[in-house]
Amino acid sequence: MRIKQNPHGFTLVEIMIVVAIIALLAALATPTFITARAKSMQSSCFNNMRLLDGAMQQYALDNSNAVANTLAKLVGTNAYIKNTPVCKGGGTYTLPSDLSSKTSCSLHGPF
Repeated sequence: MRIKQNPHGFTLVEIMIVVAIIALLAALATPTFITARAKSMQSSCFNNMRLLDGAMQQYALDNSNAVANTLAKLVGTNAYIKNTPVCKGGGTYTLPSDLSSKTSCSLHGPF
């Protein structure tokens, strides 16, 4: 006995099953992508704070252990950092008041 195949392609049930599987996989993957993006922004912010701390240390060496109290003293074409670092999450950086403290971000905190 020979079974006749459907000449019109996929049935509605088969297509619905495929769509349901794709929707399930998308629902499982979305939180992972959101978490990975947040971790990436935090890591970028921490690297920027390390860069700022290094520039602060260099500024202190060049200026008799004086502390740079503004980013303008650290950033510029002939300064210690070429471009102003920006937190990808929208935070703002606060420079420390002394060399023993660390730079902090309003969103991610100190590193």
